[in-house]
Parts: sequence; structure tokens; C-alpha cells
Amino acid sequence: MSFRKPTDAQLVQHFFRKYYEKEYADVFVPSDFDKREFGYTPFGQKIMVRHLSFKSFEDLHKTLVKEAPLHVYRSAAIYRYPQAPMEEKGWIGGELIFDIDADHLNTGCKPAHDYLLCSSCRRKLVEKSSKCPDCGGDVIEVRMICDMCLGHTKMEMAKLIDFIETDFGLDDLTLSFSGNRGYHLSVSSKEVLELGRAERQEIVDYVMANHIDLRMHGLFGGTDAFLPGYDDPGWRGRLARETKKILDSLSDRRSSVYERLEKSLGAKTLEKLEAINSYWAARPRWDLLATGRSGKQLISLTAVAVENSISHIDTVVTTDIHRLIRLADTLNGKTGLKAAVIKPEELEDFNPLNEAVVIPEQPTIKLRVIHSPQFILGGNVFGPYENEAVKLPAYAGVYLMCKGLGTLAND
Repeated sequence: MSFRKPTDAQLVQHFFRKYYEKEYADVFVPSDFDKREFGYTPFGQKIMVRHLSFKSFEDLHKTLVKEAPLHVYRSAAIYRYPQAPMEEKGWIGGELIFDIDADHLNTGCKPAHDYLLCSSCRRKLVEKSSKCPDCGGDVIEVRMICDMCLGHTKMEMAKLIDFIETDFGLDDLTLSFSGNRGYHLSVSSKEVLELGRAERQEIVDYVMANHIDLRMHGLFGGTDAFLPGYDDPGWRGRLARETKKILDSLSDRRSSVYERLEKSLGAKTLEKLEAINSYWAARPRWDLLATGRSGKQLISLTAVAVENSISHIDTVVTTDIHRLIRLADTLNGKTGLKAAVIKPEELEDFNPLNEAVVIPEQPTIKLRVIHSPQFILGGNVFGPYENEAVKLPAYAGVYLMCKGLGTLAND
């Protein structure tokens, strides 16, 4: 996102520099530090400065204070020569990384806060275009953040962590907020460091249930002894437990699961399924679902169970062994929020709209806001705003300037 005016970018960079000068301490430092590639995007530029290496964290810190960049990245990979061109770096290994972003999820909140806006005439556009059809001005693609979309990404990350810890038995994890619309997870366990693209693709396929064949798990013709149980490892146990959750939820006629199943099975069939739920208390009763035309009940419920169980990750990120990822605990230039590290066990209670706010409240900034829906930040509610001058806490003003929605107002 480009800033409206150079003075807007200069003010935001001032706050970023103050953060790196005074607050950037006790932060995440990747292992094998001197074997990592680093990069950053300067204010006012779209091209990343990369192929950087530092002998120590102190050297990196000095660079961040001096440059106060818009974005900061580090390699998931470990190299012999991290400062060399890509073909000469000498890949040694790399963390297994995952990116979960609201952009890849079907959240119902997007129509309320994602939109297209002409930067010149301030008109909201319906159809995507690079130029405004009225005035020819540049079109801004606005993507805000809210509790709902961040809540969805949090649930997806919780599922992913369960896959990594339970199914793969890995525990050397670094979890961080992206600073914008999602979360990142880095796995540094020695078992994954030397995995190539093909092996990482297999992990992606497992987490997303690509090519899953339920017949291989005993369904659709298996004997009782081979049918999935609640305590089974891997996808067998996940299928059993999630199907039980679905049956439990059928009493709520307003749930999204009920609405989806009603379309395929009908209300009367769902009443029958709700009635057999009690028989699932001790063990899964798959036999009670494999009735009707071609086992339609079993097909529909297991399809929803699989969809609910997978973690919706960015597959390209995980399979790229040379990927640069945002350096945790640095600032995200799209929001001014901190890409904060989180303990996995504290994910459920983490509120990024409070805990990732590190730009101070003072001084108050007077902005001319083009257009902004209501948003929550730092425990306060702001907006909606429509072509008006407003006084905002520094962190809220930085957020709107980073989004290209506000510019410093003339007194």
C-alpha cells in the first residue's frame, strides 16, 4: 500500500525508528543467525533490499535503527553463503514454515471491511480495476482487519499446531502474529530441516487432506474392527471425533454446519441423525450412518468432517525451501502492528488488536480520512469516517496512513 503523501510516510517511519531504538529488545532471534539471509523493504520503494547477512543480532539492530524499514524479512533457510546470489548461497537446510492468512479464508466479515477505493475521487468501486472508470485515478485495494477474520485465522492455526504436535510429534515451534491478517508458524525440529520440496508437499497434502481416500480408513465397506475410533491416531481419530462434533451440533438449527447439511440431506434426515447421536457416546456408530441411498448420510457427514478438520494454509509458502518470511517482532508496514511472538499454549487468549499495538498513543495525529469503516484497535473503537478530519491516537493514525486511507490534515 502506498502512502498518500511523502509526509505521511515520513511520520510513520519516524514512529518505526523510535520502536527499533527503544522497544526492540528481548525479541525473537533465529538460530544459526549468521547463516540466514535478511531483507527489508525501504519506505517509498517497492523493491526489497535482500541478500543481506549479519554476524550478530547487534549488527541487524543497528541497521533497523538506521533504515527504519517498512517491512523486515529473514530466510527460513540456512545457507553457507547467505549474502551470495541465490544459485551460490549453498543451501544447508530450512525450517518448515506455514502461513495462515484471512485472505485465503471464506470469512463473512470481508464485505464489511474489504473494498476498492479510488485514491483521487474517493469513490468506492464495485468491479476490480487498476484505474477509476470516472476519473482515471489509481485504485486502492483496501483490506482491513477485525476480530472475526483474525478469529478464523487463529482457529486454523490451532488446528495446524495440533497436526504438527500430535500427528508429526514435532515440538520446536515458533508461533507469531503476522502483524496484519494472520499467523506464521516455523518448525525448527532437526527432523524437518533437510526436507526437500517433495517431502514438504507431502506434509501440505496431509494437513489439507489432499487425495484422502476414506475407504482406506475402513469407511464405505470396512468391517467394524477397522472403522475409525475416537482414540485412533492421525486422520482416523480426527474423522471420528469431528463427526461426533457435527452430530452434537445438529440441535442448533442456525449453525453453518446444519445449514450446509440441510441442503444435501434435508431437515427430516437431520432430525433422524440428531436422534442417533446418543448411540455415539461410547464409540462411533458408523453403521447407523451408512443407510439410505448409496450411503448419502455417511458421504455428507464425512465430507463436512474432513473440511472442518483441515488447516487452510498457504501451500506455496510451505513448499518453498528458499522462502523469506517476516522477521518476528518487527513492525508490519501494512498496519504498524508488531509481528509478535506467541507461546502456542497462549494462542487462544492472544488478542492482536491489543497486544500487537506498540506505536504509542501520543502524540495525537490529525488526519484527513478518505473513507474508513469502523475498526477496533488498542481497545478503542474508531470510525466510520467519510472524507473528514479527525484527531486520532498515534497508533490509529499510523494504521490508517499505512492503509492509504488517511493523510496528514492541514491546520
